[in-house]
Amino acid sequence: MWRCFLVFSLLAFASGVAAPLVPAQQDSGVQRGTSTAIVSGTEFLDPSGKPISFHGINICNKSKDQGYTENISSADLAQIRGWGMNAVRLCIFWDGLEPQPGHFDKAYLDRIADLVYKAKQQGLYVLLDMHQDLYSVRFGDGAPPWATLDDGRPHAQVSDWNDAYYISEDVQAALDHFWDNSPGPDGEGLQDHYAEAWRFVARRFRDEPAVLGYDLMNEPFPGRKAARLELAMLTRLSALLAKDGHTPHPSPEELIRMEATSEGRRTIISWMRSMRVFKSMLQAGEPGMQEFDRLQLMPMYEKVGKAIRQVDSRHILFLEPNMSANLGIRTAISPFVDEGGKRDSQQAYAPHVYDIVVDTPLLDLMSMDRIRLSFDRDRRFSHQAGIPMLIGEWGAFYLNPDAVRPTRAMKQLFDRADCSEMFWAYRPALTQWQGLEALKMPFHNH
Repeated sequence: MWRCFLVFSLLAFASGVAAPLVPAQQDSGVQRGTSTAIVSGTEFLDPSGKPISFHGINICNKSKDQGYTENISSADLAQIRGWGMNAVRLCIFWDGLEPQPGHFDKAYLDRIADLVYKAKQQGLYVLLDMHQDLYSVRFGDGAPPWATLDDGRPHAQVSDWNDAYYISEDVQAALDHFWDNSPGPDGEGLQDHYAEAWRFVARRFRDEPAVLGYDLMNEPFPGRKAARLELAMLTRLSALLAKDGHTPHPSPEELIRMEATSEGRRTIISWMRSMRVFKSMLQAGEPGMQEFDRLQLMPMYEKVGKAIRQVDSRHILFLEPNMSANLGIRTAISPFVDEGGKRDSQQAYAPHVYDIVVDTPLLDLMSMDRIRLSFDRDRRFSHQAGIPMLIGEWGAFYLNPDAVRPTRAMKQLFDRADCSEMFWAYRPALTQWQGLEALKMPFHNH
């Protein structure tokens, strides 16, 4: 990760015994009946038509050997509800759904359905998240091996797994083939298969009120094009340092080498404490990422959304921006419209909010100013697009005792904005982490 922390380290993914909290009000959870939560303008409404906010946690088993579902129990879900939460973001995996081209695994979906049922029994809504890290199970998790077209390119050995996004040629090739909708082994396009996998899921849950909706792809990543973002941002940083009279000022190539050392990383992060510098670097990377949004990400989302809507017109489609939006780069995705130009009424925005120091030993350099910039830009997009927002991931502090204060600050930021959010990520040991108190802050629906 060190080589790419400047751009995407925050994407780590991405993720003392507390006094009991008064349980969330009963009407903040899943209600009995046949209606699910819906979108109205920039608000979520519960089945009775009242505005509702969702406050919860990600729960994710990434182990193929465990069928992607073992070790997630009713007790876990009861504990989550006992913390005052009313929703979970549950990972599902393309590899589990379609282990062979055109063959869908009903047994896997049955296990997911069982978890949805158990969540409903606890009064929890479930957001189904099609999760991926490094695109494929060959490199991380997500796509099945047959959908991983790497052109025989070499795989880089990295100390931090998500460095492979930048330096592993096979990961980059596989991502590019997905975005190009290259044919799989049966001649059908990879994105076409992905859309069919989502149709398989949506057909199963179309009448399930506990399902909040479908998060169409976790943290989409643009393949080789991401190198443009890194180079553009580092080039801008070098120019800013030169303009400010920093002597000597490192070239972009020297900045890349600095990332390879802990001292160099700390120095670069220190320069990025300046919001003037940080905003300028984001501005430099924005054009390439917005081009990816318009030309590759949105066409894929439209294909998937159409497949889902053919079997499920009710549940909410959650759109994630590409990974650079976690930094604060403004997204260029757009709300769904059908072929006739009519806007889909059930859609929402699902960005992630992390700082650049997440998943590094540099938590002491975390900046709430950078967090607020990213969050404010997400809110602005939500209002401009006229759709509600749910922060699909934040946190990723992994029981760090030094993360209690930033956890509290971020939770307060979201709550004051009445913003739905999902912490990354659940683990039973959270009961021993003092930061849990911040996650259990009471929330108030309208």
